[in-house]
Amino acid sequence: MKRIESADAIRGFSLLGIFMANLLIFQFGLSGKDYMEYYDLNAVNEFVFKAVKIIFEGSFLPIFAVLFGFSMDKLFQSMKKKEMKWKRFKLLCRAIGLITLGLLHSHFLWEGDILLAYGIGMVIFIPFIGLPKWFFKIVTILVAAGVVCLTALSFFVPAEDIESAVSAEEEQKYMSTLTEVHSSGSYAEILDARQNLEDPFMNEMMDEEGSMMILLLGILMPAMLYAVGVYLSKSGWFNESADSFRSSKLFIYLIPVSIILKSSIYWLDNEDIAYSLNFMFGLVLAFGVMCLIKYMYQHYENSKIMTGLKSMGKLSLTMYIMQSAAGTLIFYGYGLGMFGTDTFVWSVIIFIVFYIMQMIIAVWYLKHFTYGPLEYVLRTVTYMNFKRTRWSRELK
Repeated sequence: MKRIESADAIRGFSLLGIFMANLLIFQFGLSGKDYMEYYDLNAVNEFVFKAVKIIFEGSFLPIFAVLFGFSMDKLFQSMKKKEMKWKRFKLLCRAIGLITLGLLHSHFLWEGDILLAYGIGMVIFIPFIGLPKWFFKIVTILVAAGVVCLTALSFFVPAEDIESAVSAEEEQKYMSTLTEVHSSGSYAEILDARQNLEDPFMNEMMDEEGSMMILLLGILMPAMLYAVGVYLSKSGWFNESADSFRSSKLFIYLIPVSIILKSSIYWLDNEDIAYSLNFMFGLVLAFGVMCLIKYMYQHYENSKIMTGLKSMGKLSLTMYIMQSAAGTLIFYGYGLGMFGTDTFVWSVIIFIVFYIMQMIIAVWYLKHFTYGPLEYVLRTVTYMNFKRTRWSRELK
C-alpha cells in the first residue's frame, strides 16, 4: 500500500508543536506551568510564554492522535490486503509495545509521556477498527457536536468560585522543592522526586470528579480522535485537493480566529467559558494546521522544508523520544539546569534550532535506513519478525 506522504509531513510538523508545548513542562513542571506567579519572568519572556501556551498547548496532541488513528487504519488495511491472520492480535501487540515504551519513558526519562495513554487508547479502539466508514463518520460528527454542545453549555452554567484546597504554604513548599530539585539535582534525585514528591495541585485534581475527567481526556479522548483519523483515512481526505473550501481552506481561514479565542484564558473573566473556548478552538486550530500543512505539501512537495517534515513524520517515535532526552538535558540539573529560569525566549530558540537539526538528521538517516530504531522495534513487536532487511536499506 502506497504511503501517503502528506500525512507524514503533517505528523512531522506536529512534532514541532508537541515539542513547543512540552517546553512549558520541561522548564516549569507539569503543574508549575499553570502557576507562573511562582516564577519571576520579565515582560518579554512572559509574553512569549503566553503565546506558546495559546498556540501550541492543546492543539498539536490532537493532530498526533488523529494521525495515529489514520496510521492504524492504514496498517490494518495493509494486513487485510496481504491476507494476514490475527490482524487484531498484531495490533494488540503493537499497543502493548507502546504501553511498555510509555512506562519506561515516563519512569526513567520524563513524566510528560503520551505513549502510555495512546497505547491504552489503542487497546480500547482495536475492537472497532474493522467497522465501515459510516460508523467512523457518525463518531466524528458526534465528537464535533459534543465539543460544540459542551462549549455552548458553559455559557449558561453559572460560574462557581471554588476555593482551592491547597494552602499557600503547601503551594510555596512544593514549588520551591520542585524548582530546586529539577534545576540542581542529580539524575537519581530527580528520578526519586518524580516518584515520591507529592504534588498538591495534582492531588486536588484527583478527586472523584477530577479522576473521571482525567480518564476522559487522557484515554477516551485519544480513542475518539483515532476514530476521526480512521474516517479521514477511509474517506481519502489526505489525497483530496487542499484547495477545496469546505474540507480544507475554511479551516485554514479559521486559524487566526482559533488563536484569538484560545487566548480567552487570559482576557475573559469567566474561567469556565474561557477554558471551554480554549479546548474547542484548540481542536479547530489542530484541524486548521492539518489543512495548512496539507495545502503547503501539495504546492511545495519537493521543497527542502517538506522533505524534512515528512522525514520527521516517518521517524516520529524515535524523534519524540529524542526530544524528551534533549529537553531534560537542557533543563534538569544533570544537564544545563535551566529549569525555572527567566530564559524562556532563549528556550524557544534552542528548541527550534534543535528541531531543525532533527530534520537534517532525519533526511540523512532515511537515505540509509528504512525505519527509525524505535519504529523498527515497534514493527518487530507487531509482526514478531526480526529480519534485518526490514531496517537497513543497505542490506536489501
